[in-house]
Amino acid sequence: MEEASPSDPQAEGGVETSRPTAGGVDANASKEHLYEIAQELDVPGRSTMDKDELVEAIEKANDRESRRAREAG
Repeated sequence: MEEASPSDPQAEGGVETSRPTAGGVDANASKEHLYEIAQELDVPGRSTMDKDELVEAIEKANDRESRRAREAG
């Protein structure tokens, strides 16, 4: 059975670290998986993005959705 691991260096270090996080995006996921998520979120330009760009774009899309939900509710 595969062991769960933190999604980024910040999560690995816990609350006492100050490294940037991936905003809840699993930065260890495969590029293909990240692309599928970006596709679901309708991220523009996703087909030309590398893995790090996909993580950042998904994080931004998630932030936008969270902001919309807060404003609506």
